[in-house]
Amino acid sequence: MSEASPPLEVVAGALLDAHGRVLIAERPPGKSFAGRWEFPGGKRHRDESARAALARELAEELGIVVEDAAPLIAVTHRYPGARADVRIDCWRVSAWRGTPAALDGQRLRWCPRTELVDADILEADRAIVTALVLPPSFVRVPREEPLAEHVPTGPRPGRTAWLVDALPAELGVVRRLEEHGDLVFVLDPRTRPVGGAGSVYTTPHQFERAAHRRELAGRLVHTAGEALAAAADGADFLLVTGPDLDAAAAARIAGVGLPWYLDSESTLAGPVAPTGRFQSRAALAIGRL
Repeated sequence: MSEASPPLEVVAGALLDAHGRVLIAERPPGKSFAGRWEFPGGKRHRDESARAALARELAEELGIVVEDAAPLIAVTHRYPGARADVRIDCWRVSAWRGTPAALDGQRLRWCPRTELVDADILEADRAIVTALVLPPSFVRVPREEPLAEHVPTGPRPGRTAWLVDALPAELGVVRRLEEHGDLVFVLDPRTRPVGGAGSVYTTPHQFERAAHRRELAGRLVHTAGEALAAAADGADFLLVTGPDLDAAAAARIAGVGLPWYLDSESTLAGPVAPTGRFQSRAALAIGRL
């Protein structure tokens, strides 16, 4: 039996403009998967840091100088018939010099975040799409607290994902939150939520698998083993709660390749950072609902 080939190391940049749009690039004719969309980037050279590779690739492909970038998510994917996995280290790029130009002959598109799910993006990049669609923080809304209280009356910086026990009777509340970039998720729904809301499950669940699914579904987990099982079941993202994480556990959870949010009351040792934070207000834990 031949040994598995090492993964192909790739870096990608998710450029976000002032309007919240994300830059995607169409693969040009003559390349594999021509006509489909991906995030700009390319192969990482041996002994090259991910940050250096990102700067080089975006300079070569788009003609820009990266000024501010932070790790977003790392995903691993194997295409049918491929001899090795591709590992994509994607960075969120929030500042650059120059105007992105199609230097490789590819088409470029500034895509609103809400339209990313419907873009014909390569399978390897789907978890990146989820990480960009999700807000940077989840907040658990107590049962006795009306969701309508969180609808902003004016401009508000940042976006939030609200986790509720049930949708309000007036679905206009959900729509008004979405207008501000927020999302709403229902905890352990008996039936699939309506009105654009997603779901979060506290026990093992077989998730719907679809290339273009607007209603995201996540899983609340305690351990890296539960995170791996949730990914195998088709979860789109993870909320991680429970004991503090050491560096090894955090690396295993990050290695699952899904966006993950760590309970704000948990501490994290080591360099691996979660996608965002989950404010549970100590009211939500598996086995204590």
